[in-house]
Amino acid sequence: MTETCKACHDPLIISLDPEDLDNGENQPQTVPDDLLLPCGCHFHWQCLLDESSTIVSTLSCPSCNTYLSSNAAGASSSSSSSAPAPADPVILTHYTNEGGVDPSLDIYPSLAEEAYLTAHPEARPARAFHTLVSEGEVQGMVELLADVDGNEEAPLSAAQLLAWRDPLNGGRSALHVALEARQEEAVWLLLWLGSRARREDFPEAVVQVAAANGLPRRLEGVEDGEDVRFVKDERGRTAGDVCLELGEPWTKLVEGGLFS
Repeated sequence: MTETCKACHDPLIISLDPEDLDNGENQPQTVPDDLLLPCGCHFHWQCLLDESSTIVSTLSCPSCNTYLSSNAAGASSSSSSSAPAPADPVILTHYTNEGGVDPSLDIYPSLAEEAYLTAHPEARPARAFHTLVSEGEVQGMVELLADVDGNEEAPLSAAQLLAWRDPLNGGRSALHVALEARQEEAVWLLLWLGSRARREDFPEAVVQVAAANGLPRRLEGVEDGEDVRFVKDERGRTAGDVCLELGEPWTKLVEGGLFS
């Protein structure tokens, strides 16, 4: 008997929109979408994500209640008082989709993220912003900030979004993310928009691009607002600390006084 999704009971495939296809065909096409849990239950990817809050809290299959984690979640490997923090649970799945087969996909990080965002929907644009930052998508960063500025009902202001700490990524801010991904353009954009650094500290090319695009110095002449240079992650690191960890050429930013 053909397996179906335990949540929606439909076949383990999804239909692609013909408009998204590059082959010129107008007929709808289907691709596999089969997420097999350790207990043997099958789900569509999105159907399982819809159950994320329950799974993260119980670590059990929402269909058969089998315990799913393959490690001792929350247990430490040492009894020492200096033992490392408990490891996150690991839920290894077998996932088949359009891109192929992943025989050992740990689904827990995706479930934890979705559970958090379900409980904190205001964090969705901030998480999206951090993704753009990590990929160096400067134009996308600018557009997202513009959308936030133009939306009076946005859960976070642009200034708050620039300084937002990601609880799912060690409390890192967008500037932490940009530096660790070595996305130089994103780093300069974040410093221009979210810091009180002096204009003369910026390369002339950065100033010209900012002026050409009408990008404001959001904290210039403003007492309120958190300077992104001094936002600390959960390890107590500022962006300057990250620069020192990365070494050259990033240490030159600190030595030049940009982070003081």
